[in-house]
Amino acid sequence: MFRIFRACFALCVVGAIACLGVSQVQAQSGPLIKTARGLFDQEQPESLGLNPIPGEDQVLFDAKAKSYKFCHQQNIGVYQDRLYVMWSNGIVHEDHNGQRVLYSYTADGKSWSQPAVLAADPDGPDGPLACVSAGFHVAGRTLVAYYTAIVDKSPIHEKNSLFYKTSQDGLIWSEPQRLAQGFFIESPRHLANGRLLMNGQWANKQPRLMYSDSLDGISGWKDGKIPPGEVFTYPEPSWFQRHDGTIVMLFRTRSKNADAWIYASTSSDNGQSWTRPMKTNFPDATSRICAGNLPDGTAFVINNPSHSPGSVYSFIGRRNPLCIALSDDQEIFNRAYVIHGEPTQPRFQGENKLPGWQYPAAVVWKDHLYIAYSINKEDEGVTRIAVSDLLSENRTAEF
Repeated sequence: MFRIFRACFALCVVGAIACLGVSQVQAQSGPLIKTARGLFDQEQPESLGLNPIPGEDQVLFDAKAKSYKFCHQQNIGVYQDRLYVMWSNGIVHEDHNGQRVLYSYTADGKSWSQPAVLAADPDGPDGPLACVSAGFHVAGRTLVAYYTAIVDKSPIHEKNSLFYKTSQDGLIWSEPQRLAQGFFIESPRHLANGRLLMNGQWANKQPRLMYSDSLDGISGWKDGKIPPGEVFTYPEPSWFQRHDGTIVMLFRTRSKNADAWIYASTSSDNGQSWTRPMKTNFPDATSRICAGNLPDGTAFVINNPSHSPGSVYSFIGRRNPLCIALSDDQEIFNRAYVIHGEPTQPRFQGENKLPGWQYPAAVVWKDHLYIAYSINKEDEGVTRIAVSDLLSENRTAEF
């Protein structure tokens, strides 16, 4: 009788697992990513015990007393053999009425065009909306640029929506068209099979993970299904892909009263469904994360992995240094470097201004990894690092 009961119980478990799907089983098998033991030394807040990585720096926007004084939420992309960077540009404060999106481009990675307006304040100085940079997509000869129109000072609001504009030369832009509800700040990217993923958040603070098999970046968007999480205010998702096709989505957690660690979820069906987000041992200052793959598949995560309290808000960690961590097996991050760790301090007063190198966005172009970031939320910078320098060492730390 006991054998019969045990067999029936086993069949029920198998059936339940089948209903949950393979990805749900994976979520219960252990950490989705992890850092090697001692990779980040929190006892050394200036460097976290890491060496700097060589890089070349450019400043695309240097805030002045008579200019706009807020830069943040950058994105980066490649179009017709030119590299483009866009960012949110506010008059004084973050995400206030009047905020616009600027962009600049380069053909050689060194000389950049003067910043130009890509999207102006959506409803003028008397309206409640502001613009937030949301990235680029290339569809043949068409460059698609996205931005989120948000209610003044309210990244979390049911009226916030994603818009897009198109261009045939990267200079002249169409009128904006609405695409989706929500808050988005990262460019859509292709999976290995060609499908597009675009990630943002709903007004209820939950991640909105969208996918499309249409290559135009405009049509065919559907929502992937992900269990709700209780740790999010600004999940700001970013992802990399494993050799077997599994997508690993990383999330920022709440700024207040949450563990200062990256959370992760996986998808084994190209973004249609996701496992419940789980806490990893990857430290984060509760700031935006940028994840991706180098050309050989090496996974990278660029973030502020400090657990030292910030100088302005103690519940937000230091956004300095800005680091890159690397994983050859796309699971254990056992190498890391400092991209920028020099002390910084805002020159102008502004709501939510924070010192540091923050909110990275990155793309590989012409044998370099280009990383765009804001400096103190008022200047816009870009660093390029030779991909060969990121792959030249393969140190295995103890874990």
